[in-house]
Amino acid sequence: MAPAGAAQRPAAPESIGKKAAEGLNGEAGAENAGTEDTVAPAASTGAAPAAMISPLETSTDSAVPARLQEAALPPAEALDPADEAAEDEPATVVRAVTVAPGDTLMRLLIDAGAEPTQAHQAITAMEPVYSPRRLMPGQELEIAFADPGDGALGELLAISFRPSRERDIEVSRSTGAEDFFAESIDRPVARQLAYAKGSIDSNLSVAAGERNVPHQVLAEAIRAFSYDVDFQREIQKGDAFEFLYEIYVDEEGALVRTGNLLFAAMTLSGSRTDLYYYERADGSADFYTPEGKSVRRSLMRTPIDGARLSSGFGMRKHPVLGYSKMHRGTDFAAPSGTPIYAAGNGVVEAAGRNGGYGNYVRLRHGSTYQTAYAHMKGFAKGIRKGARVKQGQVIGYVGTTGRSTGPHLHYEVHVSGKQVNPLKVTLPRGEKLKDSEMADFDNQRGVIGRQLALAQGGVLMVQRPCESQENGVIEQGSTMGSDNDC
Repeated sequence: MAPAGAAQRPAAPESIGKKAAEGLNGEAGAENAGTEDTVAPAASTGAAPAAMISPLETSTDSAVPARLQEAALPPAEALDPADEAAEDEPATVVRAVTVAPGDTLMRLLIDAGAEPTQAHQAITAMEPVYSPRRLMPGQELEIAFADPGDGALGELLAISFRPSRERDIEVSRSTGAEDFFAESIDRPVARQLAYAKGSIDSNLSVAAGERNVPHQVLAEAIRAFSYDVDFQREIQKGDAFEFLYEIYVDEEGALVRTGNLLFAAMTLSGSRTDLYYYERADGSADFYTPEGKSVRRSLMRTPIDGARLSSGFGMRKHPVLGYSKMHRGTDFAAPSGTPIYAAGNGVVEAAGRNGGYGNYVRLRHGSTYQTAYAHMKGFAKGIRKGARVKQGQVIGYVGTTGRSTGPHLHYEVHVSGKQVNPLKVTLPRGEKLKDSEMADFDNQRGVIGRQLALAQGGVLMVQRPCESQENGVIEQGSTMGSDNDC
């Protein structure tokens, strides 16, 4: 890796004058040219894409010809700016290292050949940009040293690595006499639209996994439908789903992260429900029906992802006590540690140990509704009496505390102080978009409709990068051939 800035330092005027004089002498010029051909350039880890070349790296192109004219060098003997830069660029040796468990950056640099003082200086320069404590086993680093040409290692010049697909970290200096400079370089990512459609044989999670739907997208879809759908009892073989969502890929096409779920549809027992993601002018976002009604209700029926309904509301034989007893809630079996969500906005009324309930949380949602969560393994940070919570916020984790035979969530809904069946209670739907917002919402629905039509027809949704790199994201258009695809 060539140290940053090495190619930007033009030769001093007197050195150019000397070359001009030598250039007028054929033998001297030929001898000097032969010598330059043997100079070893700095080692490089790979050519950077042309689009990523900084204007600073080409700024000497206009400065060098002016200096050559001042030196009165004949045009036929003009020096190539690249040759001049190469003369100033020191030869380097690059060593690649991989972080192992227990390694520290200081130890890695010293083992690679760096002097302790220089290693400390480089790490100090890097800390404001990236903490060395965040390095993980398996992380690869490249460490560059000056090459004095005697087989030994010279000054430490640079450290570079890629902590994620979205950015590079570089710590460098041109010579050992300079201070280290650290920078975080964002790598360009492209926004694309992904489409998944499938039939359900057993459950939605399995069906979505077979279509390579990312977990984050699936979780968002479950949360959007959980206000109306009992995923344990209402899903039947032959039901279907359809998702349109954002993904972000790097220059190699590898997935960097997922974005928003833009559209979700589920067909249950022949009845189809479409939901559209929409961001309002005030920055709030939610899923809405085609009529502009928010799917959000005051309470979620199932405040947990991926759980199995293990016991419903009503009379049953208690698994621990051994006799029939009214079960005034719903049990969801799930692995220990599974996150539990607040069913609605509210205030924590109780958070602590509560007899047979074990670790217990009760939330108040206005003057009418309360929800209770029992047998928790533990509480989420900040969950204590009097704390305010938002719908969907993690409040605790599945466990088996209290009178419990295995890890599960016992969930209760109280209406005006009376325990009711969480799966059957009628809950008010969220607000409807204002008339002034409906025109924009309908326009967004139209855009999504056209994208779905392309996907359903088997056309690649996105391909051509557009000329926009706002926030480091390259928006992409469809393959329809229009001049306004983006």
